[in-house]
Amino acid sequence: MKNKLTLLLLVAITSLGFSQNATVSGKITDNSKTEIIGVNTYLKNTIIGTETNEKGEFTISNINTGKHTLVISYLGYKTKEIPFTITNNEVKDFGTIILFEGNELLQEVTLTSRDNKFSRKNTAYVSKLPLKDLENSHVYSTVTSDLLESQIVTNLDDAMQNATGVYKLWEATGRGPGNGTSYFSTRGFSVQPRLINGVSGITFSEVDPSYIERIEVIKGPSATLFGSTETSLGGLINVVTKKPFQGFGGSISYTGGSFGMHRLSADVNTPIGNSDDLFFRINTSYLTQDSFQDAGFKNTFFVAPSLSYRVNNKLNLTAGIEFSRTEQTNPSMLFLGKGTPLVSTNIEELNIDPNKSFTSNDITLDNDVYNTRFVVDYKISDKWTSQTTFSSSYAETGGYYQYQFDGGAAGLLQLVALYDVPGLQDLISPFVDPMLYEASTLLQQNAFTRVYSKRDADQTRYNLQQNFIGDFKIGKVRNRFVFGIDYLNDLRNNRNVNGNTVLTSTSNFPALLNYLNNFPYADLSAVAQTIEASFAGFPFFDAFLSPNGNVISTSFTPNATYSPPTKAQLDANFNQIEPFTNRQTSKTIATYVSDVINVTPNLTVNLGLRLDHFIQDGRDDIAEDDFTKTTLSPTAGILYQPIKNKLSLFTNYQTGFVNVDPVVNADNTVDVFQPQKAVQIEAGIKTQLFNSKLNLGASYYHITVDDFTAQDPTERLFNTTIDIAQAVSKGWELELNANPFNGLNIRGSYSFNDMKYTDVYSEKAGRDITEFEGRRPESAGAETLYNFWADYKFQKGSFAENFGFGIGFNGASESLPINNALTGAFTIPSYTIYNASIYYDANKFRIGLKANNFTDKIYYTGWTTVNAQAPRSFVGTVSYKF
Repeated sequence: MKNKLTLLLLVAITSLGFSQNATVSGKITDNSKTEIIGVNTYLKNTIIGTETNEKGEFTISNINTGKHTLVISYLGYKTKEIPFTITNNEVKDFGTIILFEGNELLQEVTLTSRDNKFSRKNTAYVSKLPLKDLENSHVYSTVTSDLLESQIVTNLDDAMQNATGVYKLWEATGRGPGNGTSYFSTRGFSVQPRLINGVSGITFSEVDPSYIERIEVIKGPSATLFGSTETSLGGLINVVTKKPFQGFGGSISYTGGSFGMHRLSADVNTPIGNSDDLFFRINTSYLTQDSFQDAGFKNTFFVAPSLSYRVNNKLNLTAGIEFSRTEQTNPSMLFLGKGTPLVSTNIEELNIDPNKSFTSNDITLDNDVYNTRFVVDYKISDKWTSQTTFSSSYAETGGYYQYQFDGGAAGLLQLVALYDVPGLQDLISPFVDPMLYEASTLLQQNAFTRVYSKRDADQTRYNLQQNFIGDFKIGKVRNRFVFGIDYLNDLRNNRNVNGNTVLTSTSNFPALLNYLNNFPYADLSAVAQTIEASFAGFPFFDAFLSPNGNVISTSFTPNATYSPPTKAQLDANFNQIEPFTNRQTSKTIATYVSDVINVTPNLTVNLGLRLDHFIQDGRDDIAEDDFTKTTLSPTAGILYQPIKNKLSLFTNYQTGFVNVDPVVNADNTVDVFQPQKAVQIEAGIKTQLFNSKLNLGASYYHITVDDFTAQDPTERLFNTTIDIAQAVSKGWELELNANPFNGLNIRGSYSFNDMKYTDVYSEKAGRDITEFEGRRPESAGAETLYNFWADYKFQKGSFAENFGFGIGFNGASESLPINNALTGAFTIPSYTIYNASIYYDANKFRIGLKANNFTDKIYYTGWTTVNAQAPRSFVGTVSYKF
């Protein structure tokens, strides 16, 4: 294989010496003689090509002599191939070429001459149909590979800063399977990237951006097409990966930067043998990076081989595997206190030191993730296509999870229960009173308890999806139709270890237990055993720390230091404790149908319905958490194009639901909840103006959610799920992608979200949760979000040919990670982060340098937490393209 790659590379280099001056041109229209804008026209088995302009015209230059095939493809139209021969430096005009409407398989085509590089809206994933954005009544935001390259992005978190209306809530903790990437908020609801090429998958442990073709953020409760298993009521995040293409090509890159970052990545695509039908592509990377804080690191290996085989003109097979292995320390997150009024209500009062990690490089988590996919595309006829997708996922987590939370001393107050034993208070008060006083004192200051647990868990998923896609006419009315069947099986195994073997050997516990065990007038050994058992069930903690990292001296942590225990010391505690083992399974069986109806050439109606049957088997040892639920999710949309292929006015009605897992309480009672149910009404505009150089979208939405779940604000120590009768999320979003003139690409967005609890009655609590009344949920993030990025590359013939630069910013208004009437509201301040890059991009290599947060802004995010973000940093990259 190595010799073949070398030979292909030499052939490619040698061919540069031959004539490349021929030109072909033409004009593309549909059957009604209307020009089609943005049609892909390219030479088969190459990446030489372009798109049609606002007049439907195209020109491809610098073509070698010899035989070629011109491929013309556009979503929703039948692909056309035209063979031709170039004998000299001629100009060949194909005249007017007609494309006929019809269903085609989605083909990812990479072009070298794309103008509006930050707008890539053609997709078959959002509606499971090959629809152009101007034909789709749903709203979605895309982040393209060109934008990621311009910004020298090395992780998914940074990529998501470009998505409209998306706010990062949590860092990627890796604390359990499926928690390998960050949590985000969109339209007021939390979400993780859970879709890969439109089907269910376990979140990547650390997907490399070199593998990402684009990221699609599908807005609103999209359960009609994607079901309840992966949905968030505010939207979904779909990672579209790079796929094999015809021809040979690829790149290898090295990226290095601040905080000890080193990343080596490669992307290689090649035909196998002499076949024009079998192609292989592999993306791989290795990343090492230290934290910007005083401790912490991440090491990730990622590899994703994929294969595409075009059996014939009707049948295409693709297969792919993704594997990632990550070892990391847990990012520093300070969980704010619950159940009592906050001691500090903002960052300034908290007096946090953003450079403190509260951890060491000895306390790590390991995450392995395997995703596989096999797709069979079969063209039944010109009107019907079948797509069968099977995907499987396996993820495992092992190691130590460590975090800090305020108010941990509240657990020690359970000692007061001893005073309920008749006649015991006066006898034990000399031992208990000092401990109660010390715990109460800790609760009157910002005292973060540093806690550890041992993780050992895995998750396995299987997803089988069958779609039949039609493009046909009933009379003169065009229908684009999808009928699908979806089956998902999910299995989770947990063998986590929690417990504290040393707590009752600290403070006054030994004296108290000795007194009870040797009490002369009665047998109180049972009371002593109860105390030992109760406190042995506490999480293991080693220190109380102030937000700036200072150790708070207590008798419960007599040997506390800022540095955490070593792994060996943690093992000494956790090896004495039996793991808590449980196995949970669930299944979803669903069918769905959607039809996009062209009532007139300019008026489109979309109707859809999904039927989900959810089977929750729950924990094997508890029958009470088993349940089944059958749910219908309708959707509808109307879209009108006053200016065909240029301007769309739309409105949509969407429904969605999320099945809530039953909660098994400490006494083995089970709380079962109704699914969260959402209804969205949305309206807006979409444009593709000036030969697709201006792509503008704006919409207003209103989402009503019934049976919304939240955490009980009165609970001090443990998360207790309760239901809230209703919440409403409303707002508007604006996105701009523009290419005003050659070389300049602009991306910008602005969003506003107003979300509040509107009916706070809880069936589980049996009362109005007045603590939430009229308040913004903690998962909603910031109300206002914005981003902007401009990239300019100097054109051929200019004084700085091949040089380019980018500059931009992203920011958010203040957010409230804690917000209820009991604790009060904690405010994370607003921020604006500025970034800039400069690069040299030639035919065979690219060199780039970027400054992130170049004003060195100190800022935070959070969701019941305060998470410090990275200060100013620099990153450089060198890529060789072949």
